[in-house]
Amino acid sequence: MPDNKQAELQARRLAREISAREQAEALLEQKSLELFNQALERERAAIALRESEERYRQIVELSPDAILIEIDEKIVFTNHAARQLFCDSDTNYLTGKSLLSLSDATCSQRVAEELQHLRNGDHQCSESEELAVRLDGNTFEVAVQRISLTYNGKNAVQMIARDISSRKQLEHQLAYQATHDPLTGIPNRMRLLGILSEALNFADRYQFPVWVAFLDLDRFKFINDHYGHRVGDKLLINLTTRLQAIMRKTDTIGRYGGDEFILVLRAGPEDSINAVMVERIMAAVNEPMEIDGHHLQLSCSLGLATYPDDGATPDNLIENADIAMYRAKESGRNQYQFYTQQMNQQHLERSQIESALYKVLERNELFLAYQPQLDLHSGQVKGVEALLRWQHPELGLLTPSRFISIAEESGLIGSIGKWIIKQACNQCAQWQKAGLGKLRVAVNLSVRQLDAYELFSTVEDALAESGLAPDCLELELTETLMMFDLEHTLGVLNKLRKMGVGIAVDDFGTGFSSFTFIKRLPLDCLKIHQSFIQELADREDNKIIVRTFIQLAHNLKLRVIAEGVETPYQREFLYAHGCDEIQGYVFCKPLLVEELDVWFKERH
Repeated sequence: MPDNKQAELQARRLAREISAREQAEALLEQKSLELFNQALERERAAIALRESEERYRQIVELSPDAILIEIDEKIVFTNHAARQLFCDSDTNYLTGKSLLSLSDATCSQRVAEELQHLRNGDHQCSESEELAVRLDGNTFEVAVQRISLTYNGKNAVQMIARDISSRKQLEHQLAYQATHDPLTGIPNRMRLLGILSEALNFADRYQFPVWVAFLDLDRFKFINDHYGHRVGDKLLINLTTRLQAIMRKTDTIGRYGGDEFILVLRAGPEDSINAVMVERIMAAVNEPMEIDGHHLQLSCSLGLATYPDDGATPDNLIENADIAMYRAKESGRNQYQFYTQQMNQQHLERSQIESALYKVLERNELFLAYQPQLDLHSGQVKGVEALLRWQHPELGLLTPSRFISIAEESGLIGSIGKWIIKQACNQCAQWQKAGLGKLRVAVNLSVRQLDAYELFSTVEDALAESGLAPDCLELELTETLMMFDLEHTLGVLNKLRKMGVGIAVDDFGTGFSSFTFIKRLPLDCLKIHQSFIQELADREDNKIIVRTFIQLAHNLKLRVIAEGVETPYQREFLYAHGCDEIQGYVFCKPLLVEELDVWFKERH
């Protein structure tokens, strides 16, 4: 029995040992498996890390943005885009340089301060747009981001740069287009206001005057209408070049719109502004211009306002210069006017006239007065000049000088001119039927009436309706108007002559014409301007001029009429030197039809 117990105990002990050994082996196997799995995970992690680093390197290398890393003020890493951007040609010339050396001198101080903050850890990131320098020395614009980081266990600065030259160029181009006239390249209205504001601030600080000149070309619409915008555009470009050539460095010329220019004339320590400058501007505009075979004679109306007397703001000065310009235009064009307080009232009146003009024919407010033209040698009345008048319901009796320029600018002169020609032809035909003989009627033409088709049809209709013979109608044009575009004028006048209509040059001696041009024109009559007649008794030079005009006209086989003859002396002088006809108060002022009927009866 004891032996059995002992054997049982040994068996149990052996079983326990076997179990412990199995448990130990199982535990060992489990631990080994865990270690294997851990090692496998570490290997996988290492592989993933290597793959991640490789992907990062590829991403960095293939990035379109330039990426550079600097340690201890030396570049230690550059990607392909960085080498390409800074013209390194993949030869690693960038390595060893500093990020600061890639910045233009204009921003180097600011960049140096930024880099120092990033190296010290004061800032984590900075962003800016600046000028960078390539290895070949050329500068370009970049958007830059600089970041503080750790690289290979050291404090580093990473710079990411992108070339924005194209965007900046586009921005500059858009900014230029927004502030400059696309045709002439000079400042536009918006930029002009800024320039003028700067000029006024400077003038206010140093007590220097500034002049604002508002320049408007006379009859520019006529060029666009008859020769097309191509000719008109070339004219504006050529004129801009002319004006720029006479401007000082301190002056500015800008296009305000259409055919309107603004000139900002500044005084300074060594520069002054005076009327001589204005005369130079007028002379530059007056110089003839040849464009696409068209000989163009230009003129302009110029208004001037001065700072600080005529306004304290850019808008106010331009507005007052504009008012002065309209005053110059209403006074006969091709002249300049300085702004005065009185012009404000005139400007309001102009607006009132323009508004009423649209219904002037409908309301029958226009009428014609007639002034006889006397043959000095026979004493007979050869003709009459039709003179337009307007009985304005509020402003009273207005002469053409008050409203014709406004009618031209508003486009109403065509209908008014047609009405004048028809009224004058009908009235002249009635006088002829009343036994006054082959009386002639003269009608003034506006530049806007030189549209060939409309003018020809108007004349044909008026002659047919009245029954008046063509040679009893004489159309008067000023020499300035005739010279405005000589070739076009010649075509129109030659056709009128073929119709049998007479042509007279009015206000001779006051415009731009030369004797060569006068010789080419199909004229019948030359009318001497009254300014030469009025001072005949007092000025010897006027006597010489009048005698020369008479002789010139007769040599060209033209009839001569002297306007504005008011004294017996003037009449006798003209008679003695062969003038054909006179017109003036010395024998008859302009009269209404009823008054002239009485005058004719009394004279007969």
